[in-house]
Amino acid sequence: MLDLFSAPQVIPGIGWRIALAVIFTAAMAYYDLFNKKWVPNTLIYGFAACAIAVNFVFYDSAITWSALAFGAIVFALCYMLYRMGQLGGADAYALGAIAAAIPFLPAPLLVSQQPVPYPFMLSMLAPTGLAFILHMALRFVPYVARRFAAGSICFTLEKAAGPALLAFAFAAFIYALSSLPLSFPPAYFAILFFLAISLLFFSLFKSEIKDSMVEMVPVRKLQEEDVLALEKMNKGLVARMKLPPLITAKSIALLRKSNLKSVPVYTGMPFFLPYLFFGLLFTILFGDMLLYLLG
Repeated sequence: MLDLFSAPQVIPGIGWRIALAVIFTAAMAYYDLFNKKWVPNTLIYGFAACAIAVNFVFYDSAITWSALAFGAIVFALCYMLYRMGQLGGADAYALGAIAAAIPFLPAPLLVSQQPVPYPFMLSMLAPTGLAFILHMALRFVPYVARRFAAGSICFTLEKAAGPALLAFAFAAFIYALSSLPLSFPPAYFAILFFLAISLLFFSLFKSEIKDSMVEMVPVRKLQEEDVLALEKMNKGLVARMKLPPLITAKSIALLRKSNLKSVPVYTGMPFFLPYLFFGLLFTILFGDMLLYLLG
């Protein structure tokens, strides 16, 4: 089996693999945006099936099994996040399918001299994550500013402890980085500072941001794969009913048998697949974003 962190020079059927990933991810992103974040199961499972099939159509004893192993690892990790209510089910399948369809990219389409030296998924996560964080910052900074101006945000020692620890860790990281006998371009540090400030912002105002996503939903209108805001429910009730964050048919039945009329649900959770589509396209066309910053 091919080493998962050793990029081969040739991937059989790379053009078909790219087309498959782009078409399916684009379709899933469309439904995520314009169909209330609900992606048809036929599309989700179709992408997974085609990602597996393309490895056997263009069979290579090393690449095929490495691609399937890498796709399975990515899917397993994402599926755990999905069961915890931190990631959508369609997101988990899309990430696993992309990892299986395009395990490596020998060269991007538009910048042939720019290598993609490690698994494609790792390169794709950088532009995906940056686009997601930037949009989240633009979405929530005005909301938090309005809450702050209205005097509805109070700072406590407990609230500031986590962000303060993150700031200290980031300062230590920058100090260690600056002491290395290497020269980093300004753009690299600019991205690091952007990520650090965004992380500090989301850490400091996480309760206000989470509150903005929660809505009381009548129990009769609950749907599978909704995400409960368990921290806003009675802890004894949650423990007694063994409610998971991700709503299932079983938890809907239990809630309907209870005396509850409505429950808090994260109805305003952000979509993810459009950012994944952006990250996929960027990496296919231009290669690894971080190598641009370091070069």
